[in-house]
Amino acid sequence: MAALQDLEVSGVASLEPRQSERFPMPCSVWMCCLATERSVTARGLNISARGMALVTDEALALGAAIQVALPNCGLSALARVRNCEWQNVGWRVGVELLGSLA
Repeated sequence: MAALQDLEVSGVASLEPRQSERFPMPCSVWMCCLATERSVTARGLNISARGMALVTDEALALGAAIQVALPNCGLSALARVRNCEWQNVGWRVGVELLGSLA
């Protein structure tokens, strides 16, 4: 059996499931759950062509369809909650954008 250091590394990109580069996004984000029409404000952590990472005071249901908006620049998009976990400062929420911010 080969040791880990003896294994050839190929397809390193496959180790990172994200397909788009992430950029810091320190701004306010408004979110509204489409099923319940409940809205919350979040703090943006980062953004990519396919999603966002946010911090909120409230947990969001996995798979929930939401509308996200960046009020400071007037952009919004539909998204789906892909992960939600408690961290020291609040709930870290990862969302997948279902279309372009427009």
